[in-house]
Amino acid sequence: MSGSIVVATDFSARADRAVDRALMLGKELGRDVELVHAIEYAPGNKLDTAALDERMRAVLPETDVPVTFSYPEGSVPAAIAGHAEDVDAAMIVLGVARFNSVGDYFLGTAVDRVIRGTSKPVVVVKKRPHRGYGKILVATDFSDPSREAIDWVASVFPDAELHLLHAFYVPFEAWNKAKYVADEIESEAREKLAAMCDDLPQDVQSRIKTHLVRGNLCAAVNQVTGKEGIDLVAVGSQGESGFRHATIGSQASAVLENADADTLVIGPRVA
Repeated sequence: MSGSIVVATDFSARADRAVDRALMLGKELGRDVELVHAIEYAPGNKLDTAALDERMRAVLPETDVPVTFSYPEGSVPAAIAGHAEDVDAAMIVLGVARFNSVGDYFLGTAVDRVIRGTSKPVVVVKKRPHRGYGKILVATDFSDPSREAIDWVASVFPDAELHLLHAFYVPFEAWNKAKYVADEIESEAREKLAAMCDDLPQDVQSRIKTHLVRGNLCAAVNQVTGKEGIDLVAVGSQGESGFRHATIGSQASAVLENADADTLVIGPRVA
């Protein structure tokens, strides 16, 4: 992994958590941080970089991590994503605009469009950062994107404790009461989870704890997050075109919206 960590700010208090997390990641990973404020294009308006620099400095805490400022112009999501591509960023760090009991995030506008427009991993910060990402949960459906998420996380966070989660469900469970059906589905899922782990490098296997949970994926993610003290939830995205849920994958979208912890989305173009 090369490049700086790009973090976006709109100068609001809600963006401060993302800035703080980006600085923490910069220190941990040995990366510079680039603080970005996107400017909606306005013909004829002259950019007052001195005033913007002053506002940028005001949102920065004391840090020994090298920080630079950038002001890409255009639609905010496109400007952030495009700038990250231009500078070959290591990752993008974003905050949420709103965070309440019904999952009412900035998601669906800026966050989702940034994910669609970049080949870089995107971290959505929901919690105030107090420590590094020491425990990381990767949700898997045994697809190639979820395997790529495991590989990326294991490589970038070599000292982290890794948790691999698969949530399974029993079709038509309300009508199908036969226990052997659920047992067969669980047994098959357990075998696939074990096979995925066996296919990982030995040093990664030694850091992994697996979780097989019956039920809804988002509920399972939050269950394991609470029980294990997870710092970061990672999910691979299918990246198909079309409506939003198809664009980043319905499971990835649901986890991004509902996970209690910070959430990392590994898109299909992440190298």
